[in-house]
Amino acid sequence: MKTRRAGFTLIEMMVVIGIIGILAAVLTGGYTYAVKSAQRAKATEAVSNAKTALEMLYQRAEGWPSAIVKENGTKHEGGFNQMGEDVAKVLFKYGLLNVDCRGDTSKQISTYTLRGVDRCGIADPWAQDVLKRADPNLKGDALLTLAVSSGGTVKDHLIYFAVDKDDDGFVDRSEGAPVEKVRGKVITWCAGADGGLGDCSTDKKGKTKVDSRMVTNGDNVYSWQRAQEVR
Repeated sequence: MKTRRAGFTLIEMMVVIGIIGILAAVLTGGYTYAVKSAQRAKATEAVSNAKTALEMLYQRAEGWPSAIVKENGTKHEGGFNQMGEDVAKVLFKYGLLNVDCRGDTSKQISTYTLRGVDRCGIADPWAQDVLKRADPNLKGDALLTLAVSSGGTVKDHLIYFAVDKDDDGFVDRSEGAPVEKVRGKVITWCAGADGGLGDCSTDKKGKTKVDSRMVTNGDNVYSWQRAQEVR
């Protein structure tokens, strides 16, 4: 009398493998979405903190320090100001944004040296992930050229800002705003995961050419609401 050996048939195994594959795809998609949402939330927080810090700076300094409003500072090709090394040093001097820096007792901004993830300025979370793993001996310009896996370089991921230079209560295009006019003393934003600003005056998705590469617009993170714009 023959005995049948217990086990799975080929068809049964293929069905099980197929189900596992479907579950894995669903879970992976959910995880990816969760990670992207968390990064965007961190970016929104970083942008908001930068805005608060600049507003406090204006109050403490009783005006805008020259490093904030100078026309020839670190800028994006589109003409937007970035929170680079000079701006980070000013924020450190006034005890804002927890910028990590060391310097001598003279309190002169030029004597400070940025360190930690602030070695090149105030960056968004996509760049901060790169900076945390970067060689601690690298400084400023060398850090700015490091590639960010989601797109662009660290330089593309510094937080942007525009301030009310003429004290009229609005930030407008002539002062570096990416929109016509916004109520307030300062606005801040970052390019998003791909490091490309595109036409950041609109939420419309599309592609634009930045530094000889095509980037997708649609992930920019702002510090202001659309209703605040004055047309």
